[in-house]
Amino acid sequence: MKTLVAAIALLCLSSTVLAHDIYTDLRDRDGHLCCNGQDCKPVEATVLPDGNYYLPATDETIPAEMATPSPDDRFHHCTYYQTGPIANEFDRWGGPIWGSKPVTRCFFVPMHSS
Repeated sequence: MKTLVAAIALLCLSSTVLAHDIYTDLRDRDGHLCCNGQDCKPVEATVLPDGNYYLPATDETIPAEMATPSPDDRFHHCTYYQTGPIANEFDRWGGPIWGSKPVTRCFFVPMHSS
């Protein structure tokens, strides 16, 4: 029984790692890596009449010039949290302050969507 549980756990973990592998080498239009581990995922998007893209889950509009061809014919959104060297009353040491809302790093679009 322990062997079966271990095999199932390993299979689940392996498929999670493999699912993220498509993001490993993805780059934006300027050649910068898009992902650092857990910040990219498939998303639902709507192509707007002006060519931009609307993401209903985040209520965000992505400019068309940010779009890069998708590796698997799906929409993918990669984000990060900005930091800044601003000290405030909660951080008396003046360390970086993490933003509360993610910022788009890369956006991938199926070739037939625009």
